[in-house]
Amino acid sequence: MQENVPESYLPEDGPQLIHPLPELHYPEEVNVATQLVDRHVGEGRGDNVAIRFGDEAVTYADLQTRVNRLGNALVKQGVEPGDRVVVRFTNRPEAVVSCLAAQKIGAVALPSMKLLRAKELVHIINNAEASTVIVYDDLLDEIDEALPELNTVDTVVAVQRNGIDHDHVDYDEVTAAAADELDAHPTTRDDLALMLYTSGTTGQPKGATHTHRQVLATADSYANYCLNASAEDVFGGNPPLPFAYGYGDLLTFPLRVGATTSLVENAGPGDLLDAIENHGITVLCSIPTAFNQILAKFPDGHEEYDTASLRLAVSAGEPLTHSTFNRFKDTYGVEIYDGIGTTEMLHIFVSHREGQEIDPGATGYPVPGYECKVVDPDTGEEMPRGEAGLLAVRGPTGISYWNRPRKQDEALVDGWSLPGDIYIHREDDRLEYKSREDDLIISSGYNIPGPEVEAVIEEREEVSEVAVVGSPDEERGQIVKAFVVSTEGVGAGDRLTETIQNHVKNTLAPYKYPRAVEFVDELPRTETGKIQRVKLRDREHEQYED
Repeated sequence: MQENVPESYLPEDGPQLIHPLPELHYPEEVNVATQLVDRHVGEGRGDNVAIRFGDEAVTYADLQTRVNRLGNALVKQGVEPGDRVVVRFTNRPEAVVSCLAAQKIGAVALPSMKLLRAKELVHIINNAEASTVIVYDDLLDEIDEALPELNTVDTVVAVQRNGIDHDHVDYDEVTAAAADELDAHPTTRDDLALMLYTSGTTGQPKGATHTHRQVLATADSYANYCLNASAEDVFGGNPPLPFAYGYGDLLTFPLRVGATTSLVENAGPGDLLDAIENHGITVLCSIPTAFNQILAKFPDGHEEYDTASLRLAVSAGEPLTHSTFNRFKDTYGVEIYDGIGTTEMLHIFVSHREGQEIDPGATGYPVPGYECKVVDPDTGEEMPRGEAGLLAVRGPTGISYWNRPRKQDEALVDGWSLPGDIYIHREDDRLEYKSREDDLIISSGYNIPGPEVEAVIEEREEVSEVAVVGSPDEERGQIVKAFVVSTEGVGAGDRLTETIQNHVKNTLAPYKYPRAVEFVDELPRTETGKIQRVKLRDREHEQYED
């Protein structure tokens, strides 16, 4: 058992993992940081560019030095193998360095979404029993607000880039004083390397745990077989690094093959086009919303920017429509490879492969190394081809929750992982997405649990009842919509709408706020009094289709 990882926090009955590809067989002792960085330097590729960030080019040799210095500094600050280390940044080089440094010394990297508020951070950090936080100074305010309620944090390391004063350990000072050399802690392939938190429909964030070999397996299966990733590639895009999708696309995949990652802070469509031109991005990773924004806001982007370097694009986070696939292909001359992955599974496990004929109406085939089947949600029995059911997955990664035994049981059937998606397994072997099993709202790639938003809105005394659902939206896929019954005597209108929206923005991550609020006299309920959200969703879809 890895040091400082409480045995009670790891599931006793985890997923059944399989390793059918030769690339997925790793030695007993392996460390992801040495595989992603040190190996390339040792094999003579130290001068190759690992990270491009604006005009900065970080070579593999430079990255190794930065990782080693921070790793030594963390050890001096008391970080031990197995400790959880929160990494809170925008997409910057220091985020990559911090994750790899934590992993190299045997600790567990826990990337944090930049938009999370103090209340959300308190739950996640306390649940993970994290000992250390490494934070970009522009995101320090929420950590400072949360700090009095953090039970296990001993050290906060602040990366000062915006002149924001702080009383914490200074990143630049401790790394400048640290040694350049660092031997990796002798981690085993099944030691934890990464924790990512995701919220389900209960609104309670869940920690998904991933081992050293599972992180490597995402590159050696999907990136290798589906993207044909090579050292000549430049991976870029705008998924945040704390997303499993972003962590793979912008950290694991490029560094695994000795390629380059292009990092852009707060990247809008214009920023992405600029990065394609200036960094020579070959693999563009994003979500359908962003591809639509590029097409809508920069209709002549293919002429205004040099995008000749692109060889393919990758999409995940929400369903990719035929229209977006065809328009982007017609405009930029590359196909978008849609895929389904989850935080729990760490990355994409269903996709087409480069060179295959893409059917935009289907997600694709099981990624090499994975097996998929569609099962009856009630019995777990496999469904006949062409009939919708619950997707079950087995491969080198699987659903393993931190200290959530009930959720762990619900996420598995006979050792197969259940991501929670309804699919059809077609006669041509492709898997076709139908819907989510639960009430999770997917907006611009963000997973937003409706009940969590409801709970915050209900804090307002002006609100009597509320139900939150996803409403179809052309650009974002879905938006959060709140149906509100106002308290008797309270006027419903624009002012109350703004009050509700601001309250959610100030309590939760801003992307969770309801972009639409509709005031109603009553909410649809079952005979037992439960709110029938399905009726509200169905009405929204009917109005959208009309």
